[in-house]
Amino acid sequence: MTLASSTPRVNSVGLVAHYKLQHGPMSSGKVFDYSLNNNQGTVTGAYALYPGFYFDATDDIINCSSGSTVDNIFTGGGTVAWWQRSDGRGESNLGFAIGKTKWSVYMITDASTMRFYQAFDGDDGAWSFTITSGVWQHVAVVYNNGATTNNPVVYVNGASVTATETGTPTGTFDSDAAADLVIGNTAATTNTWEGAIGEVMVFSITKTASEIKSIYELTRHQYQI
Repeated sequence: MTLASSTPRVNSVGLVAHYKLQHGPMSSGKVFDYSLNNNQGTVTGAYALYPGFYFDATDDIINCSSGSTVDNIFTGGGTVAWWQRSDGRGESNLGFAIGKTKWSVYMITDASTMRFYQAFDGDDGAWSFTITSGVWQHVAVVYNNGATTNNPVVYVNGASVTATETGTPTGTFDSDAAADLVIGNTAATTNTWEGAIGEVMVFSITKTASEIKSIYELTRHQYQI
């Protein structure tokens, strides 16, 4: 009789893209999408440096294309989560961890401050939060862009942190349909991350605080070494 594995697994409900980034790219130069939604990422420059991929603050990028499953993930509520090590502010002092043209999470001000950005057809929304540079940390952003009064909930290492609004949105959110999902840079390759990124997950639903804590706990053994 075959027994089911007792190894705890991350709750995959709503998972639309998942890049473990623990090993080098496939022979095709792509990293696999473990959500099985076929959103493979094309790697340029960045390379595997266990437990994540290293980005050089110059021109590295993982472009995950524009599959429909990763379009407008914050419509009705969505979540992005990943592990990162920030070794500096990145290219042009604005190193991007993950995003599309209409939303992104990137470095600002100094090596310990990041911003979540969402474009609107009036004024754009922006919220800053604090991280620790030079060490691996798990970051997650949960957000619903359906109302300008909604604020993101940001988690660092499984615990919610203060997200300070630095830009108050007005109007209606801008659609990111057909825009590429990018890890470690912008689609224009002008703002490369400085450091490493791993275990990127994108969900089309809002994950609860307990679910974010679970993701952190179930993946931390790889990064807190």
